[in-house]
Amino acid sequence: MQELKELVYILNQLQIRPVLMGNQRGDSSSKLVKFYEGIEKNRFDSDEKAEAYLYPEGQGTVNYRKLKSDLKDKLIASVASFNAKNADLTDYQKAYYECHRLWLVVKILTGQNANKAAMGLAVKLLKQTERFEFTLLTMDIASYLRFQYGLREGNDKKYQESHQLFEESRRIYDAECLAEEYYTRLMVRTVNNRSTKADQASLAVEYFNEMKPYLEKYTSFRLQMYGHLTGLMRYTSVNDYVSVLPYCDEVIRFFRSKPYEARVPLQIFNYQKLICHIQLRQFDEGAEVAEYCLGIMYEGTFNWFKYMELYLQLSFHTGQYDKGARLLLKAIEHPRFEFLPEHAKETWRIYEAYTHYLARVGKLAGLEKRAFKLARFINETPIFSKDKGGMNIAILIIRFVHLLLEKKLSQLLDEVEAVKQYSYRYLNHPDTIRSFNFFKMLMQIPIGRFEYDRIISRAAPYLKVLEENPLQVANQIHEIELIPYDTLWRIALDQLCSSK
Repeated sequence: MQELKELVYILNQLQIRPVLMGNQRGDSSSKLVKFYEGIEKNRFDSDEKAEAYLYPEGQGTVNYRKLKSDLKDKLIASVASFNAKNADLTDYQKAYYECHRLWLVVKILTGQNANKAAMGLAVKLLKQTERFEFTLLTMDIASYLRFQYGLREGNDKKYQESHQLFEESRRIYDAECLAEEYYTRLMVRTVNNRSTKADQASLAVEYFNEMKPYLEKYTSFRLQMYGHLTGLMRYTSVNDYVSVLPYCDEVIRFFRSKPYEARVPLQIFNYQKLICHIQLRQFDEGAEVAEYCLGIMYEGTFNWFKYMELYLQLSFHTGQYDKGARLLLKAIEHPRFEFLPEHAKETWRIYEAYTHYLARVGKLAGLEKRAFKLARFINETPIFSKDKGGMNIAILIIRFVHLLLEKKLSQLLDEVEAVKQYSYRYLNHPDTIRSFNFFKMLMQIPIGRFEYDRIISRAAPYLKVLEENPLQVANQIHEIELIPYDTLWRIALDQLCSSK
């Protein structure tokens, strides 16, 4: 069902109405049309509901599977009819779609022995693929032309030119593949585990040093993007935010010098800058980067959701809680939210839990329509609950402060020893020094039996360590402190005073 829902959404975004019955649009009595319209109007959230709606008389399982397969085939065929020329896309994006579409035409013409027409189109297409640095496509076209000039026309000069272009493209493509492989090999360990990894930084150094000669020799889009993402991980793996900023500026200057708008790398490296500005408390610079980047990306893309995460963080770090809540609702209520990977959804669920906490303590309004249950939240974050030195910290903290707010003293006292063991096992490390001491501070509230003066006295040593290790120098992963610990501590104490 998710595949069909995504296809329908994309077709609507591209303003393509699929042909569902032969060469005609079809009428409302057709089950295929009913199925499509039901998905379009969000009537179904599961195959079971769709089948019950379409086959109320029962015995629809086999027929439903066939109907589903037919609809999927027609939707995919409709996607293939997309014409990028009139779409609201950058020159680079339009060129990407158009070049691949025309290459398909070349292959079809060649298959039908229309070789003159195919070669004329291939020669014209080659100019575009070289301009926009579509290396693999350039290599394929050069290989095709090499064959045509060598075997069909016997043109040695043009054969040699095509052969040289093929060999050069192949060398660049090999370097691109290596850069992508190294970056992916590093990233696969971080998707579901956000804890700091010093060994990853040393591996990134090794990979980047191997890539450096290729980066100096070739300027291709794909090579430079993945190569510098690997280079960036030398610093991001150990949360070295100070070193990230100048590196990102250098890469951004390179991609801005391209003869086309290289949006994706500009988004990625500005994203890393925004993380740094938040952690280094450079909020004005962060807001400027956030606004710039949201202006060059398409709403509902994966990168858009990542920027919305950071913009929410920026809003909460600057005390703009209402703005943060609006960003949260815009993201989680977006039609494409359900198509995000599970780890990305979990991040938003964690942020929603913090936002509900702020609403419960009177810091913001606007979440009345979205019910929040702590037990359900814990069940809906199974991936990051295993990330003991990373995002599980944020999960445990928000759970703890929700329980504090509800004054569940006996339950909190039962958990103090478990939290203490957790802290010593997973957080007794320089990269988690803030989290380690903040847990110590929180535990003083139930230990101190909610007595304000006693809590302040017992928490003072840990608060001092927190103040001596501010976010600017803590070098911890950026997602953990959606609300800075010192701010969260003041909110918890304020609630303690107001409840007397």
